[in-house]
Amino acid sequence: MIYIACGAIMVVVGLLWCISPSKSPNPLYGYSSYLARVNDTSYHFAQVKARMYFILFGVIQFLLGVGIHFLKWDRYFILWLLTFYLFIIFPIIATEKSLKKFLLNRGELPHDYVDPDQVKHEQVKGFRGHK
Repeated sequence: MIYIACGAIMVVVGLLWCISPSKSPNPLYGYSSYLARVNDTSYHFAQVKARMYFILFGVIQFLLGVGIHFLKWDRYFILWLLTFYLFIIFPIIATEKSLKKFLLNRGELPHDYVDPDQVKHEQVKGFRGHK
């Protein structure tokens, strides 16, 4: 049931963003991230991609929930509770990857952008990072 409820909410959010898209960057409504706020074009591109991915992954999650219910796998609730959040993360990841590719193709990727996959963790000693 958690997959059905969460999937339905994601579809509603995606449809709401289709009906009434955010016109300007707003932390309370619409999709907002560092890359989305680079310029107006990237913000509008992010809105289109985010609503598309929210609807897509919401429908997938909803159908998965219906399948789980009809197969009588509801008793494995703890498994569904531990995995449903992945479908909330997937549209964000997909939107960010699309947005990065969009900005790279236009040559507008910010110079201070750090790709999360390229972050290297090093041990540092002291407060100032001296080794």
